[in-house]
Amino acid sequence: METKKTNRKQIARIVAAAVLAILMTVTFGACKEEGDITPGPTAKPDDPTVIVNNEAPKQEDTISVSGYGEVKAAPDFSTIMIVSIGTGTTSEDAAAKCESVTERVKEIAAEQGVLAKNLTTSGVTLSTNTRESDGAVTGYVARETITIIEEEFNRVNDILSPIIDARIIESYEASYSLLDASAAYSDALAEAMADAQEKAEAIAAAGVLEITGIVSVVEAPIENRLVGVEFQSSSIAVTANLTVTYSVKAGIPQS
Repeated sequence: METKKTNRKQIARIVAAAVLAILMTVTFGACKEEGDITPGPTAKPDDPTVIVNNEAPKQEDTISVSGYGEVKAAPDFSTIMIVSIGTGTTSEDAAAKCESVTERVKEIAAEQGVLAKNLTTSGVTLSTNTRESDGAVTGYVARETITIIEEEFNRVNDILSPIIDARIIESYEASYSLLDASAAYSDALAEAMADAQEKAEAIAAAGVLEITGIVSVVEAPIENRLVGVEFQSSSIAVTANLTVTYSVKAGIPQS
């Protein structure tokens, strides 16, 4: 009996060792080295689903109009330009006569209250008179430009009238200038905006639309708004030009 029990225990140990050996063989056989693993493509579904969101924001409805504003401004000062002239058979004689006229113009201007610091001269320039047949010089002409700056622009006529009446000058010209146009230009901009608003409202009403706001305002470039005007007028026009874009929406038709 004792021998049979011992044999059974030995058989059980042998069976257990065999089973353990088989399990270890399967486990180690399942593990591969990193170099033995070959990457493959990821499996893809037969019918993939693609969602694309390409919705653009709705275009805003707008009206673009131009606006124009003009303001009349009084000038800050005036510039008077007078040309004196002298003729003679020699250049010296012509120059001397021209200088004499210039001095007389200065005297008359001083009598009208023109300050010496506001009067300047350009210097004498000479030209010749020639005979058409052979081009020979027959005489000389001397000219000089006298410039007067007058801050009280309403005195221009008072200064010029006695000089013109003396009949000693060749020509004259007066222009008016505006040193600071900022205030007048601001008023012109306001008028331009009001003009644009009026136009936009008329267009919106015709199209059964309602203005909801201002999208943009573009100011037209100004090359020179300090423009002198002719002698007959002492009023300077300061202008402004705008392009205004308004946003609109559909309105309610009027019954």
